[in-house]
Amino acid sequence: MGEPNSGTFEKKYSSDVNDFFPHGITIHAGDSLRFLEAGFHVVDFPKRGSSAQQLALPNGQPIGGVNDAAGAPFWFNGQSQVAFNPLLLSSNFGKKFTYNGSKEVLSGFPSPTGKPKPLTVKFPKTGTFTYYCPVHPGMKGTVKVVSKRHSTPSKKQEARTVKKQIARDLKTAKNLASTKVPASTVDVGSAGPGGVEYYGFFPQTVTVPVGTTLNFRMTPGSFETHTASTGPDDPSQPNGYMGPISASFQGGTPTVDPRGAYASDPPGAPANLTPTYHGNGFWNSGPLDSSNATPFKSSNSVKFSAAGTYQFYCLIHPFMHATVVVH
Repeated sequence: MGEPNSGTFEKKYSSDVNDFFPHGITIHAGDSLRFLEAGFHVVDFPKRGSSAQQLALPNGQPIGGVNDAAGAPFWFNGQSQVAFNPLLLSSNFGKKFTYNGSKEVLSGFPSPTGKPKPLTVKFPKTGTFTYYCPVHPGMKGTVKVVSKRHSTPSKKQEARTVKKQIARDLKTAKNLASTKVPASTVDVGSAGPGGVEYYGFFPQTVTVPVGTTLNFRMTPGSFETHTASTGPDDPSQPNGYMGPISASFQGGTPTVDPRGAYASDPPGAPANLTPTYHGNGFWNSGPLDSSNATPFKSSNSVKFSAAGTYQFYCLIHPFMHATVVVH
């Protein structure tokens, strides 16, 4: 669940791979597979005819009393709170299941403590089964189950398959570091084939005149969810303004802070950002992704209406950072 040698991807290329290794596997009916954590991923074998789970869902409880730093109510008051899918909060790692399509098998979130334990799934019937990671829409793998009279790859053959998959993804990650974007555009992360994701903004530093509108967008084909967010501090400060918003994405609370779960401004014309906007210079794109299976947008724009230096972060991955200098 994730690439086996993540250190090389992260340290050398600031990247990760939202894929299963191997991406596809063939086994005999009656065999079991063990799913091992190599990143923050979930395994979901949906019930036949059903869709995979979603990471977060409206819980029906209206948002109320959320004001900006100037004391003005945010536009999303009255909208539904967004909560993590409760079915994902219970971990099934370390347990054994049987899957034939009649009932869902769901791992839930990995345990945050202790040595990782595998999720074991037995496949009694032949067929081809697709499984998904609800944390990363678009991330999926396949299990082909054949009868005993058919041959299946040996462990050495599977190891070679994984090695080739890693080599291919490393080449993709290397190329992502030189992503080019159109004028007046900032890519929030960058993605390539096979679920390879670069965690950074492109460009990392932008210098523009007052009155410029920048479009913060996701790369088509990305399996990630990001935000483009700026404010009075950075998300690493737990007692600041941005820190608690970011922490809510990490499971710090059952619900996501609405200041992060929603864009800071209603749909329509781009907001006019200044160092005192919303009382403290706060602007948030809201969650962005490239999936058609979620309600999130793939981009959001903001107009820089005053000179200054604006520091942008992804609230979900707060190590992602960009600077916009407006003169």
